[in-house]
Amino acid sequence: MLTRHADTRTSGRPSVDLDAMTRVRSVLLDDPATVHRVEDLERVAGLDRWTIARQFRAAFGTSPTRFRTMRRLDQARTLMRAGHPLSEVAVLAGFADQSHLTRMFKRAYGLTPAAWTTAIGVDRGA
Repeated sequence: MLTRHADTRTSGRPSVDLDAMTRVRSVLLDDPATVHRVEDLERVAGLDRWTIARQFRAAFGTSPTRFRTMRRLDQARTLMRAGHPLSEVAVLAGFADQSHLTRMFKRAYGLTPAAWTTAIGVDRGA
């Protein structure tokens, strides 16, 4: 009797507009140091902000904001390997300041940028 009255439709995974999510990801990859307005991402995707957030996470396993932050950290590590001062790295990678870079870096990797550069043997100069 329960089976007869139960809703047997399978919900499955929500559909993802992969083309739209790829366009959003491309915008974030093109210039991770830029803070893109939500309205711009909505225009690129042709979807509202909540749908973008859900579908981006479903497609790529993380939020658009976290994705952008990790790309900024990738850029910061590249700049640190090249010997740039941390204050310059922070600005070039799109962080508000050096302490913002340090907080995000430590949250992601478990150590400060200074400790990381020392660990990999980067000469940061004077």
